[in-house]
Parts: sequence; structure tokens; C-alpha cells
Amino acid sequence: MRGRLHDLTFRARRLLTDETRDLLEGIYGLHQNGSLEEPENLPSIQSLEEARETRAHLEQLLADERDAGLRIVEAVEKLVRETAFTWLNRLAALKMLEARGLVRQSLLRGSDSNGFKLWLTTPGNEAEVRRYETGSLPLDVLGEGPRDTAYRHYLLYLCAEMAAQIRILFDPDTLPSQLCPRPRALAALLALLNQPDLAADWREDETIGWIYQFFNEEEKAAVFQRFSKGQKVHPSEIPAATELFTPRWIVRALVENSLGQLWLQMHPDSRLAEQLEYLVPIQGTPREPLRQVREITLLDPACGTMHFGLVAFDLLAEMYREELEHVGAPGWPREPSVSNAAEIPAAILEHNLFGIDIDLRAVQLSALTLYLKAKTMNPQAVIRQSNLACADIHLLDGRHLLNFLGMMRFTRSIFERVVRPLWERLKDASQMGSLLRVEQDIAVHIEAERRRIPG
Repeated sequence: MRGRLHDLTFRARRLLTDETRDLLEGIYGLHQNGSLEEPENLPSIQSLEEARETRAHLEQLLADERDAGLRIVEAVEKLVRETAFTWLNRLAALKMLEARGLVRQSLLRGSDSNGFKLWLTTPGNEAEVRRYETGSLPLDVLGEGPRDTAYRHYLLYLCAEMAAQIRILFDPDTLPSQLCPRPRALAALLALLNQPDLAADWREDETIGWIYQFFNEEEKAAVFQRFSKGQKVHPSEIPAATELFTPRWIVRALVENSLGQLWLQMHPDSRLAEQLEYLVPIQGTPREPLRQVREITLLDPACGTMHFGLVAFDLLAEMYREELEHVGAPGWPREPSVSNAAEIPAAILEHNLFGIDIDLRAVQLSALTLYLKAKTMNPQAVIRQSNLACADIHLLDGRHLLNFLGMMRFTRSIFERVVRPLWERLKDASQMGSLLRVEQDIAVHIEAERRRIPG
């Protein structure tokens, strides 16, 4: 499976990267060096309202990145990579949803997929029906025929529908959403995703995690090559070098000897003792105070694509079921955490599992991983909340910090003496993530200021 997914990811990344660069330069006039052609020289901007809107968003993005202190060349490369990553993972996610029957057939047969045709019959889609019936010609300046345009609108509709529950990955309002691969590139990508020998892989929980790791493979190799030569590694490259799949047996050993051990300390009579194959019994372990399952929390402070969460999810589900069976019995809660088994998947995501990562893309895929796990257990589950956070932050540069302090009238005040060292400390956030304990630093500086005040 890993070999197949490695090949898929390598080819898909190259295809999408090339397509995004061509799209930005040929349609929107944005070159790799960050220069922009004048709109009046671009036929697409002159003839398509969608293209004009996307061009405006591109200009705003470049301005925002420049204000944030990022060089324009870096901003363009960042956008290319994020767009390639976003569309690969969105379509891989739709394949996983399709394989589980959680969405109607949408990618397997491209614009002949049943889900697309059914969507065309929805009231309000009459314009899309006309596009579909017109066929693949004539092509517009994007290289799209009318039917291609209708299918792209359908894919964006699916993203909007999924964004209601996993917005962090499927947000339809982001710039990458407007940079959908054009028909030729999209057809090539779907051909890769729909290879028959990959069919079973889309049903595996860990598939998206392997795609994430293989997508970062080139960056990882480059980082380690520089590191071996004693060269400096940029903080932004740390996620690519450190996001690695932990072998499943190690994950199970850690989860079973933490979460599983805690449960057995609460419930020595639990049947789960026989199922925890990696549990190391500890003699004389004290009893743990009784709690409902919904009160037990597990945090992965470097969650990646939530591999630990997948294993913990299965164990927590068994704990919820066991609590339902024994509720009210001696040594068990008087009230269950959920009223029935159908509520278990959503309850786990809302109450039990927490994750942090310094890479936003990893957090996006963690949200997808947990969503798929919950919906596979109960397709009717309503996912109200997931407790995931990205610990990466981008600080104001020196000039912006001074402007902020001046606007807030903090200059030469107690507040400035607290904020300035805090700002210095936060420079480590992109490397340290959840290990950074800013609240402790704040307490130290506040106490120092208290001691400065006479009396």
C-alpha cells in the first residue's frame, strides 16, 4: 500500500505543481518571480468574471504577504505548494468518502459520475444543466468546455458541503479553491486516483497520513542533506523533516499503557484488560477516581495526521460501550456519558480527543482523519466540534510591533515592558509549538513589574 501511495503522491504533486504554476502565469499573469502582468494584457481577465475575482484575490494575497514580511518570490512558491497540497488532499478525501459510501459517486467516472448527474437535477441548477447538455465545446480561455465548467462547480459544491463539518480542509472561500486544476490536469489527476489497484487503499484509515508524509518527502530529503553538511535549517522546514508516521505497534503500546491503563485503574473488572495486547501490567497500581468517559481527555501535542487519535478512538469507543452496559452498577457512573451508541463517535471528537501541530496542513488532515473515523462508525453522526489547533504563528515584524504599541499607547509603560520580551519569546513558536509556555513568562514579567511598584 505504501508503495502505491508513494507513487501516486509523487506523480500527483508534480502534476498539480506544474498545473498551478501554468495557471497562475498563463491565466492570471503572476510569474514565479512575483511580477504581475497588466490585466488588460490578459484575455481571461477581460472575458471571465471569475478570473477577474481571482486576480483581485491574488493581488490582495501578495500585498498581505509583503506586509507580513515575506518576500514575493517566497509568497508565490508558498501559494503554489499550498494549492497543489490542497487539491490533492481534497480529492483524496473525496475518494475516501466515496469508498465509504459517505458521498455519492463523484470522482470515479469524472463528469459521468452518478453524484454529479444527480446534482444537476437539483432545483436551482438549471444553468448547470444547460452547460452539461452543451457538451465539451467550445473551450473558453481557461480551456474549459461548458460541461467541464459544470463539473468544476460541482466539485466546489462538494467542498462547500464538506466545509460545514471540516472547514479547515474544504473551505471554499480560500484562494486555492479558486485555482482548481483545469480539465486536462484534472482528468490526469482523476486517472491517478481511480487506478484499480488503489481501490482498497481508499478504505484504509491511514491512507491520508501516508499521502501527507510522501508529499513532504522532497523537502525532508533537502533538509537532512543540509543538516548533514552543517548548514542552517529554516524554521519553516521543520514540519517537513519531523512529520513521520509512528509505527502502529508503538502507537498501540503508548495508548494502551496510558489511556487503557487509566481505564483499568477506574474499572478493574473491565473486559478491556483482555483486549489490550500491549498493556504492561503494573503491580500495586492505585485506583483512579471514578469519572464518566466523556471526562477523560487525551492530547497529542504533535498530532501530525492524528495517527494516535485513530488508535485512541477505537479504545474510547469500547469504553463508551462498556459504560453504557454497566451504568448504575457498583463501581460505574450513575449516568452514562451518552444516551445511546449512535452518539459515541461525535462525543469522542467533542469531548475526548485533542491535537496540536505546528503545521496547518497536518491539522487539516487530522480533522479529516477524525471525521472519516466518526462517520464510518455512524454515517448519521453530526460532528459538532473537533478539538484541533495549529500552534504556528507569524509575528509582527519590528515596525508593526512599534506601531501596535503606539496605537495602544503602551510605549514606555508597564505593558510595553511585558509585551516586548513576550514578543521575543514568541519567535520560537514555529519550532516549539505546544512546548512553548508563554503564560509562565507572562507571570514572571508581571511579578517583576509588581516588585517595581513602591509599597
